[in-house]
Amino acid sequence: MAVDHTEFPAQARVVLASSGGADSLGALIRLQELHARGDIHHLSVVSVDHQIHPESASWSDLACAQAQHLGVSAHTLRVNVPPQTEHGHRSLEARARAARYQALADWMTTQPPSGVLVTAHHAEDQAETVLLAALRGSGAAGLAAMPVWSRFANGWHWRPFLDMPRAELRAPAEQSGLGFVSDPSNADLRHDRNYLRAEILPRLNVRWPQAVARLDQTAAQAGEDLTLLSALAELDAGGTLDGTDLPTVRLIGLPLARQTNVLRAWIRRRGALMPPRARLQSFVDQLQQSASARMPTLAWGDWRITRYRDRLYWRTGDESTPATPVVWADKRQPVAWTNSRVWRLVPTNSSDPLAIDARWLTRDWLLRARQPQDRIRTQAKRPSRTLKNWFQAQGVPPWSRESAVVIEIDGQLACLATLGVDLAFRPAHGAPGWRVEAVPTAPVVQLPPDDLTG
Repeated sequence: MAVDHTEFPAQARVVLASSGGADSLGALIRLQELHARGDIHHLSVVSVDHQIHPESASWSDLACAQAQHLGVSAHTLRVNVPPQTEHGHRSLEARARAARYQALADWMTTQPPSGVLVTAHHAEDQAETVLLAALRGSGAAGLAAMPVWSRFANGWHWRPFLDMPRAELRAPAEQSGLGFVSDPSNADLRHDRNYLRAEILPRLNVRWPQAVARLDQTAAQAGEDLTLLSALAELDAGGTLDGTDLPTVRLIGLPLARQTNVLRAWIRRRGALMPPRARLQSFVDQLQQSASARMPTLAWGDWRITRYRDRLYWRTGDESTPATPVVWADKRQPVAWTNSRVWRLVPTNSSDPLAIDARWLTRDWLLRARQPQDRIRTQAKRPSRTLKNWFQAQGVPPWSRESAVVIEIDGQLACLATLGVDLAFRPAHGAPGWRVEAVPTAPVVQLPPDDLTG
């Protein structure tokens, strides 16, 4: 196997996600050969123990033992798979997969930047993913299946074996004399992927010996199509797909198919699962109606998109504020209060409308929910306003009003976190200041297309 040095990061630190199975061991042996040749700067192994199967811990132990036998450092990550009600993932396999990638992303962010996560996906895995996508009625994003390279956490996700047949990938493992895991769940034909692997793909190969290669070509072509669709969505959205809101003026003027394409691209960018096709289409139809009539919402899983006035807003998780206030004493450290966010200070300047003067950093700050008597003054030569009136004037969406975080200093409302700062607490012209930012407690992880559960 050769490394494509046109894409491979210099001095790459490669981390193989290993289940301890034959595919993972075959991948490890091949990667270790690349490392020995100097093509890979650093190689290690991480095994995720989902704690679902009684023997899962011993499987991770075996994955680590395989690595250590080959002189490669190894580490185990143990995760708790969330219940069915969380994150929009219905099946156990999907929830385990989401937990696995979240754990891997969290771990990668603790390592030096530009790390490369490797998974041992091979040609049959890619063919199965294409078939699953086709049977689910997926478009280009589903049929594109798994790319060789994609961004992941603070680095990259590399699948170097996608064009390699399973038997070829496993050959070094079977010849090594090392033991490897055989997950009994892979023989359970109730799972769609297992059924395709055991019953359908072998029959396709008998009838069409090049079936796997042709399906992989389909994925490659769909990937090219998806690149064009994503570029079109960026143009149609005016390059605003990285944010948590979208203007509707450009969107509503587009043909319906291009409106849907923009929304799909935005959803992919936010790392969410795709909503049901009929639900997404119904939402697009609602957007054609008067913006003043109501606030149409597309809701699926743990995600929501709501139109308010002339914008679409991305919403996730619990938007409520806790009833019990919290004191923020040490501003050098972020403070956790709301369920889905932590709050931190970042340096800014007086031209920032959300800047707070540095002289207030030595005081204790009280983070609390809004109260009926709260008022704020953000404009000179204007009186203070009730928060209700101020929210209306600023066009703050109703759900953000209810979840607004008030920062109180010396008994006065100083700031509405991420929304506005009272004039009495702003820095003088030209003076430095500090801005309150909200950071998700769990960073958004762009989930790859369906892969194996082992």
